[in-house]
Amino acid sequence: MRYILKKFVLLVVLSVFFLNGFSLPTIFASPVAPSVSPRFKSAIKGFYRDRFVSPTGIFIDREHDEIYVADSGRGEVFIFDTSGTPLFRLGRSSGITLPLDVAVSGDRIYVSQEGRPYVDILDQRGEPAGRLTMGDTPFLPGRMDTDDEGNLYVINKKLGVCHVFDRDGKFLRTIGEDLTSLAGVGVGRDRVYLITPFYRRGRVIHVYGKDGAYIRSFEGIEAEGGTLVLPTAAKVDPFGNLWVVDSLRGVSIYDKEGNKINAFGWAGPVYERLLFPVDIDFDGEGMIYFVDKENKRISVFK
Repeated sequence: MRYILKKFVLLVVLSVFFLNGFSLPTIFASPVAPSVSPRFKSAIKGFYRDRFVSPTGIFIDREHDEIYVADSGRGEVFIFDTSGTPLFRLGRSSGITLPLDVAVSGDRIYVSQEGRPYVDILDQRGEPAGRLTMGDTPFLPGRMDTDDEGNLYVINKKLGVCHVFDRDGKFLRTIGEDLTSLAGVGVGRDRVYLITPFYRRGRVIHVYGKDGAYIRSFEGIEAEGGTLVLPTAAKVDPFGNLWVVDSLRGVSIYDKEGNKINAFGWAGPVYERLLFPVDIDFDGEGMIYFVDKENKRISVFK
């Protein structure tokens, strides 16, 4: 009797779904990432009346809902809330003169600067709190990223490798080996992506485990049969997709298997085009922030 009753209830439930246009695959499908088709929403053009001159890097501090923007032209790092309201600025008094990129982990702010063989560490008040160095190892810091544990990943443009530090500034490991023109790093839950604009072996996206073990390389530049022209930065979204910023071709998006699933930013309405984008980050509300260098703004997409 119980079996017959359960079967009857199941048939009634399924009938209701079918009559309303649902199908079994729709009902029982697992959650998936939303369609990757970003739409332009707004732009951040400067700190009140002080417009950006040459923005170069961005980092979204999700813990405090703040946006950090490095502007090498002004020699400052600007801080906004996620609605774009200016909050604070870091400049010469903090030792900032030519910032390239910025990252935040816990209560520390990390700034890499052009030509300096170290990464500046600041506290939340903008006061100098130390430096990250590599001792006798040649060190020319570039792009940076963090992982869920608060570890910091720093590109060493001098050697073509990526150095990893824990949240206390202790050196952990080096990832990669002699990657020509190493430009960007994107860190996911279990993978690290290193981006090279030009590479003698034909591939420009290199995948490693977080322990530094090499996994594979994929994609190339147009001259060698690929689809990229000048990749400069990368970021992994919450679904594990890799977003690669190409300064001459907008943005290309890849799944974890390396399949290209979308591209945008170099065509369409003028106000949606990215003119020489150089960096990217995400907040926790589905917003995407691009450093739109030629437009001298942060372009925000949904």
